[in-house]
Amino acid sequence: MTVATNIRLSEDLLKTLKHKAIEERKSLNKLICEAIEASLNARPSAAQSPDDPFEAVIGAAKSGCRDGSVKHDHYLYGAKK
Repeated sequence: MTVATNIRLSEDLLKTLKHKAIEERKSLNKLICEAIEASLNARPSAAQSPDDPFEAVIGAAKSGCRDGSVKHDHYLYGAKK
């Protein structure tokens, strides 16, 4: 079953897609669906790669600051002079 949806593209992107569709003799719909499927299949999901070595780094440098996302300049550069 297919479902209709709307997407917004820049004029330049749409123009490029139309040219590519003509070159490949495909509809815009088919070209966009193939691109989305390729993009989704290219990236391993978290379930496919649970042993990512970078995961061990997360949380390694706990600072105890609970407002670091708001006051990051203060923590990085100190108080304003």
